[in-house]
Amino acid sequence: MRRAHFIASTTLTLFVFALTAATVRADESSGRWTGQVSLWGNYYWETSTRVEAPGASFRLSSPDGVDVRGDYLMDAITSASLAAGVSSDSRFTEIRNQGSLGVGHEFDLGTEQLRLDVSGRVSVEPDYVATGVTLSGVLSMAERCSVLGFSLGYIHDDVGQVIQGGGSAGASLSNRGRVGQLEGIQAGISFSQILTATSVLTVGYDLVHNNGFLQNAYRQVAIVGQVPIPEHHPDMRTRHSFYGRLAWIVPQSDTAFHLMYRVYADDWGIGALTPEARIYQGLGNGVMLRVRYRYYNQLHAFFAPPIGGYTSTLDSPYVTADQKMMAFENHLVGLHALVQLSFLSQSPLSFLDQGHFILSFDYYLQGSRFGNAVIAQAGVEVPF
Repeated sequence: MRRAHFIASTTLTLFVFALTAATVRADESSGRWTGQVSLWGNYYWETSTRVEAPGASFRLSSPDGVDVRGDYLMDAITSASLAAGVSSDSRFTEIRNQGSLGVGHEFDLGTEQLRLDVSGRVSVEPDYVATGVTLSGVLSMAERCSVLGFSLGYIHDDVGQVIQGGGSAGASLSNRGRVGQLEGIQAGISFSQILTATSVLTVGYDLVHNNGFLQNAYRQVAIVGQVPIPEHHPDMRTRHSFYGRLAWIVPQSDTAFHLMYRVYADDWGIGALTPEARIYQGLGNGVMLRVRYRYYNQLHAFFAPPIGGYTSTLDSPYVTADQKMMAFENHLVGLHALVQLSFLSQSPLSFLDQGHFILSFDYYLQGSRFGNAVIAQAGVEVPF
């Protein structure tokens, strides 16, 4: 826990220093800050879980090109699952608060431009504290026709266990403190190339390595003829993701097409393929619609329960009841709409006329016992 606090404090100190320096330079140049404010609400529903997540974010840019950004998200997760740590199968609500802060600047190298960003994140819930720091960069070349991106991050999580009671309030019956910790590193690289005046290709690779507590602190695993035992996963996991995106626009019809493909593999035996297609259509008068379809197909982990379930702990040193460790497939279909707010220019809400409103709806057809799910989002973004 002290290490997590040290990371958060160090990151915050760096941000305050950078923001102060940027403010001084902005004052010296007698320029004007610009930026954007965003407000949104997210909603997720499936058979046993409901998530309501309002959030807000901001971005500030100083006259000399220093960007400062931050966001806040609150998750209100309502669940009725015994596996989530309740003592009886009744609904309770858990609150998660997450905030992040970052600073970045683009350096002009003559024929190239290099942008560097550093950001930190803290997420707190009754039984989990997660912290992370990320350094990322973008190198633009050939008059920004070729873009090389990279990122490197570190996370540290403290995992606790709080046994919840019945009732809608989900009162805590027992706080057992920290039961484990998780550390991880993330590295990524991507390359984007403008192919023609109307098309662009992006490819990339992400690596994630985790070490520590990688199972659920509450989930119990059924053993044939025995009482359930706590879930137990390997304490190390290395994950690889390869992805690509081809996008092109048809100016005559104001239509854009995006084709995406992701390949995932890890050393737990899980592999997954995720193709996705999107179509963007401008409708004039500041309205844009997007439809998408995504397919996901996954292989199971090497320690997933065999047909008929675990008959003995000798079947494997590792046992799981996590549906994400099983083989399954998902389908997602979605509709997204963006509406420019310029029509408010002559109204009392004219201060919003440079912004836009976003509304999206996605439906998950899930091949796991979670059942189908609904995802919805509404938000507004306003520059200044």
